[in-house]
Amino acid sequence: MALIDITELKSVLGIGSIYPDAEVQQVADAAQDVILSFLDFNRSSITAVRLDDNVATFTAAAPVDFVIGQSVTITGCGAAFNGVRVVTSLKSANSGFIVNNNTIFVGNQAYVFTAAITNADIIPTPIKPRGQALLTSQAALYDLDARVRTATMAIAVDIWDTQKGTMGQQGVDFAPAPYRLGRSMLQRVIGLLGGNVDTNSMVG
Repeated sequence: MALIDITELKSVLGIGSIYPDAEVQQVADAAQDVILSFLDFNRSSITAVRLDDNVATFTAAAPVDFVIGQSVTITGCGAAFNGVRVVTSLKSANSGFIVNNNTIFVGNQAYVFTAAITNADIIPTPIKPRGQALLTSQAALYDLDARVRTATMAIAVDIWDTQKGTMGQQGVDFAPAPYRLGRSMLQRVIGLLGGNVDTNSMVG
């Protein structure tokens, strides 16, 4: 299941089958990605990866929320690393990986976890934009939450109206209005998301 589907979105927009499903799905996916990026999950942001002797090491930007034996879904880290992986160890280290005499991570602590992956060795590699490790059991955590689904639909409507509507203008006199997809986009639905928002996602 997803936070919204294109049948729901088409109904809200009142567009029937005028537009291709792929076009409507893209808007639904974009809205869902926006909302999910701000919600609270057991997840970690991955800044670097390496693979030695079929052991993958993932370096996180902060202490991880996982325990050994849990399954995590890795995305954004490259084909060899992406997928559902079982955490085999957790540790913190005081030094970063070195590549061409440059330190990939900087700071007092590097938080890492490992997983078994059968693949050729891969040298330490920084990940930009950052990858993500999400506790697999939480993948559908908010799918049935009415508040989160309503917020996602509102964002989808904003995206659609910006693309297909009056591009930031509204009313019969086309009076200028604030750009719908600006910084205030999330603020218009934050009341619906409430305590489900990850406060770390709001930093910066």
